[in-house]
Amino acid sequence: MISVSYILLCGQFLLLLTVILLQCLDGIHSQNSTTTETPAGSPGPGATSLPFSEQPPDSVKYEIPAESTNYTETYEYKPPSPVVLCSYLPEEFIYCQDPVDHAGNSSAYLEMGHGCVWWGGQTQKEVNHTPVICTALDDIECAGPREFLRGNVPCIKYTGHYFITTLLYSFFLGCFGVDRFCLGHTGTAVGKLLTLGGLGIWWFVDLILLITGGLMPSDYSNWCTYY
Repeated sequence: MISVSYILLCGQFLLLLTVILLQCLDGIHSQNSTTTETPAGSPGPGATSLPFSEQPPDSVKYEIPAESTNYTETYEYKPPSPVVLCSYLPEEFIYCQDPVDHAGNSSAYLEMGHGCVWWGGQTQKEVNHTPVICTALDDIECAGPREFLRGNVPCIKYTGHYFITTLLYSFFLGCFGVDRFCLGHTGTAVGKLLTLGGLGIWWFVDLILLITGGLMPSDYSNWCTYY
């Protein structure tokens, strides 16, 4: 009698042969389909295909401004080339100027399109932001205009005013208007000096205003920080 194990072994052998036969038929069918059908984008028998590095890429032309001293003609930027746009250079390869100070002139800001109309602010919502003019360094090769706008720089400046120093001036010498003299409020500082701090009332009010942020430098600069 034929044992059960012998029957199972024969069944597994037949299953293996069936899988191998199906794979061979599938490979023959795929080979015939690739030889009979030619893709629409492939070259004909007599055509020669160029490698990817030699393919004519889509080029973008950038018009260089007339006032630029570095380039005087239109530069054709080819994306596959190793030369990147100047505006894409990392920060260590460019030099950025300080924000333009419009000194409250909104018309100048609208005409130029960037710069700071107002300075200062204590929170993110109070601080204005503006792009600044950046220039690629002389020895850096790049495509397009070498002068461009970049960034979102906060309109904040520091002119050497320290909060702790001003607070000490206000507490010990506030009756003589020294705190307002240091902050640049010369007119009110003279009045505070002549009235001896408003007989103490002005001295106390300025102290509270200084602590709460109501009394700031006259040039709208922020407090310098200690490091």
